[in-house]
Amino acid sequence: MDTSAATTATAPARNKRAGLAVLVAGIAIIVGSLGSAAVDWLWVAMLVGFLGMVYGMPGIHDYQAPADGAFGKWGALLVRYGGALMVLLGIVFLAWEAVGDPPEESPGLVDAAWMLGFAAFAIGVILFSIGTIKAKTLPPASGVLMLVGLVAAIAIDMATGAFFEDDSTTTEWGFYIGVPVFALGLAWAGYTVWKGSDSRA
Repeated sequence: MDTSAATTATAPARNKRAGLAVLVAGIAIIVGSLGSAAVDWLWVAMLVGFLGMVYGMPGIHDYQAPADGAFGKWGALLVRYGGALMVLLGIVFLAWEAVGDPPEESPGLVDAAWMLGFAAFAIGVILFSIGTIKAKTLPPASGVLMLVGLVAAIAIDMATGAFFEDDSTTTEWGFYIGVPVFALGLAWAGYTVWKGSDSRA
């Protein structure tokens, strides 16, 4: 059996699943970021979004490789592992709430793990976005939206102080404005791969 031919044949199907996962991730993040302001439990949609990225981003990289270069490769890896750490912490928090009220202040180790996961994820998104813009396999505007949205979200909330507050009394404008813009670019990239995989099959 020609294993290389079999691998080539399954690649479009794998990319199609990855594209769908990232499309759903983008939609879930938009719902979570905008909806959680009105309905607190909708932040769980953010968790679903991160889970979709953990599964799908390597497939998005595979779709546009090697044109996205080292930026796309390392960006996808950092998004996957940084996002996986954040998903794990989110699940722990959900379990913590299910068995009883979590403490007002999380343990230092949890805070350190969250910052590590978030830093890896943020750097990964920046690198991946640059790779997407450079590759031009996907619409470059999707990479621009991801890059501008994430940087704006962090910059605005750092400038207002909301980024550093555990129990924020400051409106998280960066979260409400930048994150949906990032997620729109993410959904656009996922949709393009999802539909584009049909033509590559």
